[in-house]
Amino acid sequence: MRTEVLDYIEGLSLGTFTVTRDLPYDASGNALYLTNVKKIYVDEKQITSEPLVQGMDGLHINNQVQSVSIYFTADAKQLPANYDDLLSDLRGARDITSVSGVNRREIEESSDFQGDLIVKTLEIRFNTVT
Repeated sequence: MRTEVLDYIEGLSLGTFTVTRDLPYDASGNALYLTNVKKIYVDEKQITSEPLVQGMDGLHINNQVQSVSIYFTADAKQLPANYDDLLSDLRGARDITSVSGVNRREIEESSDFQGDLIVKTLEIRFNTVT
């Protein structure tokens, strides 16, 4: 799933932003997106599973959620001209069709400020019934 999201982002018109296939943290746990402004990072896929139906005969139906987070920063005082367009395009990653068997696609977006930087996080979740 991480690869599919990276492939999608690499196909976008990023303007002054770039995308990297590196993970968003270095070996000591420091966030690379805080030092590499306007570079888009995608984290490893996370999987959670929760029961939907538990039958008495041992049949279990679960909701499996695969999620991946996208991180990037920009100067909060002077946002790049394509900032809003980039966010809109990144939100479209929830609709990529190369991830199959998905019954619900979600995205959660958050902003944080670190000094003069705005830190954007987009968590994309694909739900499947297993």
